[in-house]
Amino acid sequence: MADDAEKTEAATPKKKEDARKKGQVPQSRDVSTVLLLTAALAGMASPLGARLGRMIGELAQQAWGGLLIQPDSLADYHAVLLHLGFVMGLALAPFALLFMVVGMASNVVQIGWLVSAEALAFKFEKMNPLSGMKRMFSLDRLYELAKAILRLSVVVVILWWVIGPALPEVFTLMGADLVETLRVGGRLLELAMWVILALFGVFAVIDYVWQRWQHEKKLRMTKQEVRDETKQREGDPKVKSRIRQIQREAAQQRMFEAVAEADVVVVNPTHYAVALQYRPEVQASPKVLAKGRNHVALRIRHRAEELGIPIVENPPVAQLLYKTAKVDREIPEDLYQAVAEVLAYVYKLDPRQGERWRAA
Repeated sequence: MADDAEKTEAATPKKKEDARKKGQVPQSRDVSTVLLLTAALAGMASPLGARLGRMIGELAQQAWGGLLIQPDSLADYHAVLLHLGFVMGLALAPFALLFMVVGMASNVVQIGWLVSAEALAFKFEKMNPLSGMKRMFSLDRLYELAKAILRLSVVVVILWWVIGPALPEVFTLMGADLVETLRVGGRLLELAMWVILALFGVFAVIDYVWQRWQHEKKLRMTKQEVRDETKQREGDPKVKSRIRQIQREAAQQRMFEAVAEADVVVVNPTHYAVALQYRPEVQASPKVLAKGRNHVALRIRHRAEELGIPIVENPPVAQLLYKTAKVDREIPEDLYQAVAEVLAYVYKLDPRQGERWRAA
């Protein structure tokens, strides 16, 4: 019983599908971050990015020059800054659209198209302070905290390693040429971002594997849960067995009732019994109405005796009919001759039956 209580079994397809409907899917935020960084760097390296960089430099120089002229009022400062913000907003709009598309694509790449109403629905347990504390100190939260600290540390170290040695040059340029300062600063920032992207790519792979492993672990099932799901999907084996038994009994009962329509029963003499019907006016060849072995054969024979149906003992033919012919189907062609001899024998026993067949 202890083994049944342990979640040792991999999740079934149904369990995974149910979890997906609830919005429970493995997803790595680091993968999205890497894709966004890649899009940003690709945009900066593109001709549009270079043009945008020059535009921002020129706008910054114009704004800086406008502020140095000392406008007459504070409203003039506001006007210059608003104009600068508006123009830069228009210039950055294509990149904002690119980031939005990449963000959506990162989700589709990881989990496919998924809209879960249940995941978006309000749940009172989310407002429970005790549940919130449990989530706060869960293994997932501790992992996310450690990951955030590591990422921040990596970014700080890389920025200091790449930009730190160049800071004196940047400070020197600030007093001389703002555009050149922005160009050098942008080049250093781009270099730092490439290094960060490489390291974050490693983090993303590790995090994606971790998230999938955690997801599979959460969905694990006990052996009893697997049995219950199988029973629910396919039905209780005991019930199915009982249904099959009832169906077999009903089929046998119909078969025994069909013996009344037989013209002859071929037996062996107790192990096999096959009831045949021949209606030349509607049948091309004799048809098997019932067949059985052992106790079923005895019941067919007793039924034929009760109804006065001729019984012919012919072990080879009885065995061949039982093994090759199907109930409610005409006999195989290779048995025509053997069955014809049986029917001829019945004709000798009952000339009126033979006359009826000849008339047909």
